[in-house]
Amino acid sequence: MRRLCHIFALLFATSILFADEGELLYRPAEEITSILRKTAMPEMGSARIEHILGRYYNDGLGGPEKWKRIESLHLTGTLTLESGKFDFNAYQKKPNLVKMALRQPPNPESMVLGYDGEIAWQQLSRGAAPEPMTESEARRFAHSSRFRNHLLHPFAEGKTIRYIDTVPVEGTICHQIRVNLDTDFQVDYFIDIRSYLEIKIENTDLQRGNRNSVLYKEYTKEFGMPIAKKVESLEEGEWVSTLELSEVKVNSGLMPWMFDMPN
Repeated sequence: MRRLCHIFALLFATSILFADEGELLYRPAEEITSILRKTAMPEMGSARIEHILGRYYNDGLGGPEKWKRIESLHLTGTLTLESGKFDFNAYQKKPNLVKMALRQPPNPESMVLGYDGEIAWQQLSRGAAPEPMTESEARRFAHSSRFRNHLLHPFAEGKTIRYIDTVPVEGTICHQIRVNLDTDFQVDYFIDIRSYLEIKIENTDLQRGNRNSVLYKEYTKEFGMPIAKKVESLEEGEWVSTLELSEVKVNSGLMPWMFDMPN
């Protein structure tokens, strides 16, 4: 169970390293209004880090107008683990609601994991009683539940963003952008300098030192927003899982109560 929770976190995770250097995204305190803190894709200036983020918002995520139209995603596909292949079914809703189910055919039972914005919970089978995750599992799951990623809302409280370097990744050249959060997670995004799509994310929990990475491949567009149809997860450089999406539905009428832990 703990292993599967970790895999789910990898699939929706953000990334993490330890150094704290590079060009910092900065605005004077008097310019950071409450509206700016709540803006997912604010207008950016001419500094290098701001230019990269502006291109990423428009080219890598489809731009603010398309972003505003997207409220939820329904993802279906196949998750391949060392133990075999599983049917994968996941729902995501802004800002951080997640519900996911795994089923290994021909077994009709599914394991369900969810986060309602406050409680991370699990139900190991249809007949099992739902229960909150352990503290460590819940912390990781809640961190990974953010809709898309932590590069959005760049001026939110408890967040710093830095440009680190331009580096080769998976046969392409990428901008490495680092996000540090006040939850003791640090997130490194590797963004293709030509397409501005995410190529790789590296994840480290600064409290525990755990590190993993996620590779994004085979992009398609839904409502103008690029979505990777193939996602590979690794831990300490070793393969953990491969998610292959067969269908992506946008704005399928999800309600917040659908993510609550069942009674």
